Amino acid sequence: MKKLIGSTALFLLVGCTPVSQVDGAQSGIRIMPLGDSITQGDRNHNSYRRSLWLKLRQAGYDINFVGSTRSHYLGNPPNSDFDLDHEGHWGWQADEVLAQIDGWTEQANPDIVLIHLGTNDILRGQSFESTIAELRSLIQTMRKRNPNLKILLAQLIPSQGGETLTQQFNQQIFVLARSLNSNTSPVILVDQFSGFNVSQDTYDGLHPNESGEQKMASRWFQALQTVISKKP
Repeated sequence: MKKLIGSTALFLLVGCTPVSQVDGAQSGIRIMPLGDSITQGDRNHNSYRRSLWLKLRQAGYDINFVGSTRSHYLGNPPNSDFDLDHEGHWGWQADEVLAQIDGWTEQANPDIVLIHLGTNDILRGQSFESTIAELRSLIQTMRKRNPNLKILLAQLIPSQGGETLTQQFNQQIFVLARSLNSNTSPVILVDQFSGFNVSQDTYDGLHPNESGEQKMASRWFQALQTVISKKP
């Protein structure tokens, strides 16, 4: 595991994420939200997942969120009126997710994965090269389980004091998405950075508040519309 560097690591404390059984009873296109605390949310914030779930269902899409956990950090989410399954892990870096991803993918069997990952890495001083290499391996590992997997890869939202660093890293995300894209397993770049205002859209300079969650959900929703179909 990579060494934590710098005081910025205090923003994203490692928390426990209790594991639940994946709900295999639901039908629909299986979507795995994958990432760190920005994906998971805490007991006071639903994360983008709730807004995205409601948008998809209201638009008539037959979808099923999947993942090994339903938990939020330090408790249950404020609302439970959405599919809680996900693969967001508070404080985790890309190498930690990579170490678990094969088992998670085998269990959840996603058709689509939404990846927003790398914030902890770059804020803790990890090199862009090592984090990009881990994201590449992450996607390749998931593809071994599903060669037709559709991947939505996010350029990260900015953080207080880290906007320039994040923007530089996002350029590498762009290159990664282009290099891994294929006809059988498309990699779609999702720009979560542009238009996201740290002072207005986060509650602590890093994690999205309600307006930030809405912005993230809208970007995911726009991208998902290009790869999924509504019920006939």
